[in-house]
Amino acid sequence: MALKISLYTLLANKVSLDEAITLTANAGFDGIDIRQRDDGVHIMPDISDADAAAIRTKVEDAGLEVSGLTTYWEIGKVDRDAARVEFDALKRSMHTANVLGAGFVRVSSGDYDKAYSYEVCRAAFREQMTAAAALGAEMGIVITPEQHGGRYIASAGQCLDMCRGLEHPNLGIVFDPGNAVSEGFERPWVQVRMLGSWIRNVHVKNRMTSEGEAGVNERLPGGNCKADAGVLDWDMIADELAAVGYDGYLTCEDFAEFDSLEEKFAWNVEFLRGLASKFG
Repeated sequence: MALKISLYTLLANKVSLDEAITLTANAGFDGIDIRQRDDGVHIMPDISDADAAAIRTKVEDAGLEVSGLTTYWEIGKVDRDAARVEFDALKRSMHTANVLGAGFVRVSSGDYDKAYSYEVCRAAFREQMTAAAALGAEMGIVITPEQHGGRYIASAGQCLDMCRGLEHPNLGIVFDPGNAVSEGFERPWVQVRMLGSWIRNVHVKNRMTSEGEAGVNERLPGGNCKADAGVLDWDMIADELAAVGYDGYLTCEDFAEFDSLEEKFAWNVEFLRGLASKFG
């Protein structure tokens, strides 16, 4: 059957969560991936169970499901005290995800610290991923670090080097080839084949590259554009995802400019439904 499509609420960061739920439902999405950060967009880390349960009710009354909870807790901090703070916060968010009815919790991976060797950073990430897998199994949650620039896992190759041998039903990766256009680029079809069953959620967006400046290489230059207009061929990516048996959400994370959120969400629903049909 065709895949379900979801909206990440960061795209509605100028409106309330209630408004984001309404816009998501009206556009025709199946699910909503709710952002949780201490900036209040869209829920705070210290949200009560009662408030989380009320959000779940609003989502379900709108005909949607909570596809995931997106947090910014980091896995892989080398400092053990800092790592414990992150892990304790993640545990609380996993509980919130259960109340919301979300099966996935997105996290960030750590970033490299020049004070430590690559192998020290890698060991910290792997140790904490192993602990997250055990906690995920206990709580019925899948933990999904996102492929993202400025992190340990910008590329598919880095994802594999950090994660190979840690395979576990409660661990996965948020596949985001749009992020890899700026850092960590490999041919997208190769990325899918490399990551395979590690892919548990897919962020759909696109970027167009642009001319850079000599010596500036932290992030390769480019701009956001509609999902059908950048360097990524999403039809090809969807075909590859279908070939490896992907069965999760296609999640809209489109940062292109539109005249309104209504227009943006409607356009993306049509685009994502076309991709999702490849999995039928």
